[in-house]
Amino acid sequence: MRRRTFLFGAAGALALAAAGCTPATPSRGPQPATVTPFPSPSPAAGAAPPPEPAARITFAVNVHDWVNHDESAATLDRLCSIFEAHGVKGDFYFTPEVTRVLAERHPATIERLIASRQGISYHVRPPHPLSSGFEAPLRGLTGAALEAAILEYETFALDLETGGLDRSRPGGYRYVAEVFGTAPVTASPATGMRGLAAAARTVYRQLGARVTVIEHEAGTAIDDPFEEVDGLLARPVDFSVTRVTPIDGSDNFWWNLVARDAGGEYDPLHLLDIQFTAWQQAHRPRPPFIISHIHENNVYRRGAEAWSSIYFTITKGQRGDPLPPPWNLAAPDPSSPRSAQEQARIWDAYERLVAYAAEHFAVVTSGDIADLAG
Repeated sequence: MRRRTFLFGAAGALALAAAGCTPATPSRGPQPATVTPFPSPSPAAGAAPPPEPAARITFAVNVHDWVNHDESAATLDRLCSIFEAHGVKGDFYFTPEVTRVLAERHPATIERLIASRQGISYHVRPPHPLSSGFEAPLRGLTGAALEAAILEYETFALDLETGGLDRSRPGGYRYVAEVFGTAPVTASPATGMRGLAAAARTVYRQLGARVTVIEHEAGTAIDDPFEEVDGLLARPVDFSVTRVTPIDGSDNFWWNLVARDAGGEYDPLHLLDIQFTAWQQAHRPRPPFIISHIHENNVYRRGAEAWSSIYFTITKGQRGDPLPPPWNLAAPDPSSPRSAQEQARIWDAYERLVAYAAEHFAVVTSGDIADLAG
């Protein structure tokens, strides 16, 4: 595993923060593609030890909808059912806020995630001061003072109206660890301030994290996929089954398009096929690390996240600039519900992707990858 000093630019942070927003609808390609199974190498007869898998794929589920928590809990339950049915595990990234409402209002969902031994990781959303545009409480701090301040935000509850700390209640990374009974494996700041990000990674490592996110959807070194940044493994990812860029050049997400047109060119299996075939044809020296991202609200809501209008200006359904505190927790939800038909198409496409990966690839969590890296 090699080390590197990482300069986490603002563009990368904004990409992380905006991953759930709905981009502009792209132009359609001239012909829909036919989705067919594609081959993966078979192990040689009698080979020992077992050969490398054709690929390693992680199903990352970012969980953050504390507003529509009933739908969030139902979606998590169904995801557990899909992963269990195919004998694999998902990698669930929780914020403290959604963890709290699930623990208080939907404890059975928490219990099921624990019982089925799903991967548990951690991420932050506004107004957490490790989110881009919300760093004011930490600005000007350095060294031990900065790390101590970050530790407080990862120990106590965040006041969602003021951004201050409620020291009467637990919160942050430590709270998520307490609820799930395990230290979240992956933890990542979403700030563009590189000194702040480095300090946060140091704190996360001390709290028990093993992995962090540096490259969100691609960019891992071909010759050495295991890099260490501030004492944490940078989660390796060679390509992502998330955006439809390889199909039509746009930045849209497959679930926004497959919901309108079942199967065809925007089916995630087709997206996987295109990229995995390209990887093989390039004669890469190792199997790829693939990630499939989805936010739980992507299944049942369309548009900006439900909490976006609390913390950002909203223009034509898109997030704009951060709003100053205090924030209006009663701001209207800028998203809209998906139809039952849309949801059914997304679920069908997602489960077919999981089923194919379970049969042909190694489905891994961040914990599995950390173990592999050693």
